[in-house]
Amino acid sequence: MMTVQKAAALLCTATALACAGGVISSSRAAGTVPGWPLYLAMGAVGGPNITPPTINSRGGDDDFGGRPVDAVFKYAGSNGNGDPGMIDPPTNATRMTGDLTILSGLNSHPMRVAIVEYTAQMSGGFATADFSNSPEADPASGGTYLMARHLISLASDTIALNDQPVVYNGVRYYGTQILNPDLMGAIQQGSFIGSVNAALPAKAVDTAVDEALCFLTTSRSYFNTSNPNGLSSAPYLNKNYTGTPVAILEQMLADTYPVWSINSPQDPYWNTSSNNLMGGSSSSYSQVGVWFNKCVAKPTYNHTLYKRPVFKAGFDGWVQANNWLIRTFSPVGQVTFGWQDNMWAVGSGYWLHADLTSAAIAGIYSKPLSSWLSKNAPSTIATGTLGASYVPDYFAFDRYETDDSASPGEATLYNARSWDNYLTAIGQVSAKFNNIPLMLWQIPGSHIPYVGEANPENYNNTPGQYVFSTAPVYFFGDSKLEADLGNIIAGSGGTTNGEVGNYAMNCGPTAYNCNTGSDYRQYLLAYKGQPNNFNWGKNNKKLKLAAGKSHVFAILWGGGNTTNVIKNFSNTDDHGWLAGKIINYYKKPTLIP
Repeated sequence: MMTVQKAAALLCTATALACAGGVISSSRAAGTVPGWPLYLAMGAVGGPNITPPTINSRGGDDDFGGRPVDAVFKYAGSNGNGDPGMIDPPTNATRMTGDLTILSGLNSHPMRVAIVEYTAQMSGGFATADFSNSPEADPASGGTYLMARHLISLASDTIALNDQPVVYNGVRYYGTQILNPDLMGAIQQGSFIGSVNAALPAKAVDTAVDEALCFLTTSRSYFNTSNPNGLSSAPYLNKNYTGTPVAILEQMLADTYPVWSINSPQDPYWNTSSNNLMGGSSSSYSQVGVWFNKCVAKPTYNHTLYKRPVFKAGFDGWVQANNWLIRTFSPVGQVTFGWQDNMWAVGSGYWLHADLTSAAIAGIYSKPLSSWLSKNAPSTIATGTLGASYVPDYFAFDRYETDDSASPGEATLYNARSWDNYLTAIGQVSAKFNNIPLMLWQIPGSHIPYVGEANPENYNNTPGQYVFSTAPVYFFGDSKLEADLGNIIAGSGGTTNGEVGNYAMNCGPTAYNCNTGSDYRQYLLAYKGQPNNFNWGKNNKKLKLAAGKSHVFAILWGGGNTTNVIKNFSNTDDHGWLAGKIINYYKKPTLIP
């Protein structure tokens, strides 16, 4: 039976896209995520602006004026690694909410904040320190009680996103949290689950959660005398604030207390330093540090209002604690969240680059990954012992966070066969877990350069060196490309970026599995076991495949070093190529079946 909302969605046209940003996008149908559109959403990497964005501003991290997307993601905290040993203030979330509220109005298109959370991370190699809650200082960070501090940082972001959603045309657009990139991929790839489970004995997580609840839920009082800007008067000067720590922070920021001070090691209320110590001090804490220390000594909170479960020992008990804290501070249907996994979790990413049947893909990737999740981390993707209310809203898969041309030795040179295999694999994982909606995250946003292109994106601004990827062309098509790629740039110089179409592929069985002697152009054209069999110059309806068979509800483009919708870090924006594709896409977006 078709709902009224879905019937209305089918009526959206180029001139009525606003309907997809109003009542419809805050509804939910099968295959969608609460608060997200009923079409396949588009997103990008960003971050809080120093000055408010305008329709024409450029260079700021959230300068999406005139380049609408549905979501903007940013890593939580100061350093993008979860900041072990530090309780991070939720200022990225609060500031981005302000930016995206402005931008939603400027672009006549609602946007959402996505915060990437690390409560444990192994992107830099195997380590279990983030699972520790020891009073002994961690050698790497100098921090103590790492697990409790991570959980407080996570929940603080949840509270901020729940308290202050983006508001557009009277509708609230709650943010989302993407949990722990690379963590499960690294654990599975390295067979580290035994070591991780051993690092999480019985009651360890319970203690950390109790400390977090004590800090997060106790109403407190703070009299502010701090005057970072040296003003003669200000709303926040000599003012007494009451509430929970996050509520006090929200009140102070509303009183124009400078966020730059909060994001520094010296702020007396909530600072950013190991153990939340003041500056270089070894004994003087910010107010947040003082309150945390009291909670470590005596973790009291209202046990009637906050009925903390007994979390089992091991990795999945720790996962459940993350889920429970998010749902405790934002109910189902408001702030959403999902865990992340990798295409290389089964060993490497080269398996994608072969002619594979659906059964072969299941054997190589989908079944091993699904079995690993079911055994070791079911609460990341399915109903766990806490029940249906604590199941994540979606599951995320990334690629490898560089443009294709930047890392050919890391299995990044995708052709259409590779992307087909990718979509088949993740769709099989989704089907295994009740068709859970999937997010594609950190997908490279550059395109295939061609002869005569007015502004090809140059690698390191060097003429004759090019940045390129295939994902946007695979999903959107590019009418400027000839069917046989006869106009692909064919250069020289011995590098991927210089040779482009002439680049000699590594066609071995443990690499790109192509015909011996293939160059990149021939590799791109090969499809379904036949040469010259894929036309990159037309729309091959791969977005429909992603949204339908593979249950993809969103694609979030770019990264700090990967082509994005706008240029805001050490990335590029491909001279607006992807932004133009997305603007055109919104004229007739791909509906979620």
